[in-house]
Amino acid sequence: MKVISSWGLRGGVGNTSMLAMLGDALHAMGEPVLLIDLNRSDMLRLHFNIPFSDRHGWAAASLARLPWHEQAYFLEEGLWLLPYGRDARQGGGTHKDLPEDPDAFWCSALGRLAERFSWVLFDLPSGGGEFPLLRKRSDLDLLVTTADAGCHVLLAQTQFAPETRMFVSTFDPSRPLSRDLLLDWRHRYGSRLLPVLMHRDEAVHEALAKKTNAYARFPDSAAAGDARALATWCMARRGADA
Repeated sequence: MKVISSWGLRGGVGNTSMLAMLGDALHAMGEPVLLIDLNRSDMLRLHFNIPFSDRHGWAAASLARLPWHEQAYFLEEGLWLLPYGRDARQGGGTHKDLPEDPDAFWCSALGRLAERFSWVLFDLPSGGGEFPLLRKRSDLDLLVTTADAGCHVLLAQTQFAPETRMFVSTFDPSRPLSRDLLLDWRHRYGSRLLPVLMHRDEAVHEALAKKTNAYARFPDSAAAGDARALATWCMARRGADA
């Protein structure tokens, strides 16, 4: 089993959309996939037609002392989603009210998940400050950014863990600044920057309006093609690590 922990450099860079498409793309390659939302915004569910009003989720179950694994949604054979849980979103912006430290909990739960899944994809909160143990335990600690001036400044202030890799999302090649920043990052960050990226594509927003993701809704879109490329890179990397 391979574990990916993905987090946005800041909000709005497309991390959740990218992860939903990656999960579908890996599943289309015949891989059993579980997606887990560790972000209190609880938005990953919307990319798989699960209503935001639905209250199921692992954190909500933890607060109610219920079995967390019973909160997962069977989307189709070999594809599952575990939301955060709407009932757990009340109150502050941290996980401090949960009965157990979520970081340590999910690290310990990975062994059990390995029995059923080839890939476990975690959607982490933006900024990378939470779940340090899980990020270190993951096979791929993925920082998602976009090529704009704000992210360029934030990257300069970011302390990278040795295992952290960078993925550029919502890339717009028609913008000279975006092209220049990408060239600079390739020089500055070298092999830390993934060789594939995801282009800005209106299909991503159109799909979300239908409570799904662009890979499922618009399989011929540029974003879907980029998701396939990312999934292929992940599969090749898994083979190289084997």
